[in-house]
Order: sequence, then structure tokens, then C-alpha cells
Amino acid sequence: MTSQQPAIRKRKDPASDEWCTPRDLALDLGTFDLDPCSNDRSHVRTERRICLPENGLVAEWSGSVFVNPPYSNPMPWCQRLALHRGPWVALLKLDPTTKWFAELVRCGASHAAFRKRLSFERPGKKPMTANFPSVLAWHWWTPPTAIAERLWLLR
Repeated sequence: MTSQQPAIRKRKDPASDEWCTPRDLALDLGTFDLDPCSNDRSHVRTERRICLPENGLVAEWSGSVFVNPPYSNPMPWCQRLALHRGPWVALLKLDPTTKWFAELVRCGASHAAFRKRLSFERPGKKPMTANFPSVLAWHWWTPPTAIAERLWLLR
């Protein structure tokens, strides 16, 4: 009888959650006051960016907010968005079966799936088309025409 060896766990790549908002999408979104989970490669136009190691979840939020949160744990970002009293937009993986998606629906957020899969930029790697559909969620904001044309919206 042979002993079973424990499964080897891969260490999480710290950059695995750094899927930058595609440049064309970022430019079409317009300008925001804050991106609380940004990085130095972001194309999103904002007045203020919060990048690691600063924690955007505990920082003060004001004005319009754009969030492309870590897809490994979007719930705290969705909870914070639900409490935000200004306009906000979130780019997320489309998964309406999750508690974090329900959090956005409960707060009255609008949402629409993208018609095509997005190609994300990743640190030190070539851009990659996601193997999942994406959704844009928003509250007190209206998608510009260039964005609306990319979403499954009634017209």
C-alpha cells in the first residue's frame, strides 16, 4: 500500500487579479472622480487612483467611482458600492448566481452583459480574451452611446 501525498497547491500569482480594463472600453466610459482598486497600468480616466499597497476599500470615496475589482473576491467591493451615495460603475465577471451579484441587484443597480468577451491586459503578458462573459453594473450613471452599443441593452 502506498501513502497518498498531499496535493501540491500552487501559490497564487499576486498579479492574477490584475486584469486591466481594456483601453478602448476605459476611454469610452468617460472620466470618474475615483478608481479605488487601480494599478499603475490603468487606462481609466480618473481624478484620483488608489493602488496597492493602499487599501481602496477603507479609503474615503466621493464623487463618481469606477471599480474593476479583483475577480477572486468581488463581494467587499460590491458591498462598498451598494453603500456609495454617488454615481458608480463596476466592470465584473458575469455571474448572476453569486451573492455579490445579488448585493448589486438589491441596491437597485442597473446592469447589462457585454455582447462580446473582453480582451484584458495583464501584467507582463499579452492581452487575453477572457474565458468568461463580463457585465457592466452601474448606479446613478448612464452608459455613453459607445458603451451602450457594446452591451445587451434594450433600445
